[in-house]
Amino acid sequence: MTTWPAEARVTAPLTVAVFVGTRADLGPLLPVIEALAGAADVRLRILTGVMYAADDLAQALPPSGSVPSWHERIISLADPMAEVTVGAQLEQGAVLARGSGRALQEESVDVLVVLGDRWELLYVVPPAVLLGVPVVHLHGGEVTEGALDERVRHAVTKLADQHCVASEDAASRLRQLGEAPERIHVTGAPGLDRLAVAGPADDEVLARLLGVASVQRPFALFTYHPPTAQHGAPVGQWVREAAEAALAVCGTVLATHPGMDEGRDEVLAALTDLAAAEPRLHLVTALGRSYPAVLAAADVVVGNSSSGVIEAATVHVPAVDVGDRQRGRLRGDNVVHADEGRAAVEAALRTALSPAWRDRTAAASNPYGTGGASRRILAIVREAPGSSRAKHFVDLPHDPEGGSGERDREEEP
Repeated sequence: MTTWPAEARVTAPLTVAVFVGTRADLGPLLPVIEALAGAADVRLRILTGVMYAADDLAQALPPSGSVPSWHERIISLADPMAEVTVGAQLEQGAVLARGSGRALQEESVDVLVVLGDRWELLYVVPPAVLLGVPVVHLHGGEVTEGALDERVRHAVTKLADQHCVASEDAASRLRQLGEAPERIHVTGAPGLDRLAVAGPADDEVLARLLGVASVQRPFALFTYHPPTAQHGAPVGQWVREAAEAALAVCGTVLATHPGMDEGRDEVLAALTDLAAAEPRLHLVTALGRSYPAVLAAADVVVGNSSSGVIEAATVHVPAVDVGDRQRGRLRGDNVVHADEGRAAVEAALRTALSPAWRDRTAAASNPYGTGGASRRILAIVREAPGSSRAKHFVDLPHDPEGGSGERDREEEP
């Protein structure tokens, strides 16, 4: 990590704002938020305004006896969205941009921390760039070719000042984007910090959570998001077929709501309809603080969420990745890919639950790290005010054969 000159550092306390738009951000950011909240030299502010109202976000955060309270740290940039359409996203984006600029100025923010690739970052991050507030970006450099998130992620990379990436392959892509090596830090995935010590919930706890007498094994955790790069895709049909495949192979299926993308309502309607007809399918908004223990207790993760690709390997749970949303993303040996459609998903589930694949999963290491990322990220955030506003574009070595100079990578099977 770069060591900045002493005169470039901001004197304590350092005011750090973290943006949390939806539960897709909140889960991986929780260890970072807790690390920042516990740092004596940091004044933490949490910005929100897509899925959460301030009170809802405060309740979603873990209990804290610290001063100030979560309520005092949270700033709402906009009211939560009532619907998710392109029109609603454009309107929400304008409100987020105004709110972000106002909050960054009024709170005298020294560093803005953002995670990933969500569309709302296109409105939250530019005000920081214009105001000269350094941006620390987490989980850049990854690939998800089946979602519009792919474009947003790389756009935020060019706006950000410091990059905390989860893996070396992500760091390599940032170098291809011209980012200077001293701005790139391989920290691992911060969401793994809360899983590294997670114990599985027992069946009695799971039964209480679901409101049933008992849980039938195999127990599947199911999440399906709209694949937003495939315009006009029959997402309602696809999610129903994937859920039906899970029910055909598993005894109990716990499904969580989709993310805040266009197509969300279609996915939610299909799952709600199927859950009404099939009592073994349980649909919940989110798992919140129960997520680590439930994930660790699952026999398999099914769907197209990053949780199966990034997080399940840490607790040695097999995952079935469905469709193209996560196409191109680094994955561990616990992941089985399935095309859309009931037959393909059902076949992949039978593979994932087989003794051979469970043995493979038990021996698998997680390519996104082993924990401790939040501690590394805290150190980088502390140094971020020393970042130069001028970003030098670093060209890759010239390849006389016309390539990039980087090692070519084969397309995933």
